Amino acid sequence: MLQPMIVTPKILDRNSNSKRNRFPKLSLNYSVTFQLATGEFHADALEISHDELRIICPAGDIPLLVPRTAHHRPGEKIIHSATLQFEEDFSINAKLQVLGCRRYSQQGFNVAFRIAELGETQLKKLEGFLIAAIRKNVPTANMFG
Repeated sequence: MLQPMIVTPKILDRNSNSKRNRFPKLSLNYSVTFQLATGEFHADALEISHDELRIICPAGDIPLLVPRTAHHRPGEKIIHSATLQFEEDFSINAKLQVLGCRRYSQQGFNVAFRIAELGETQLKKLEGFLIAAIRKNVPTANMFG
């Protein structure tokens, strides 16, 4: 049985506050190098989109990225400088803001970052890289198979 078509009286505004997720989170293998006051810190990444990335951090190293009292200071933003190394010839320097931190396993934490500062040319390169990664990972539909 077909459902009746219901006309919505509300007109959708293109300039509304809702943000369209243009790029989904992609599972890509790449390394992230953080430039901290104590030196460099290397981590493996889980996912990335055009404005967010997630990494796995060992449990012993989590205080380097997220201070233990960070949840008591919600107004303070934790921002790190980092280099995202996607391929041998493609890397991006960005400022990353900590969004959240959850236990991933007994040995590690899943830390989410928002890309806070990124130049216009680097943003275009990142978007081009993500589009190419989507095309490689998404199979095309085939009518006969």
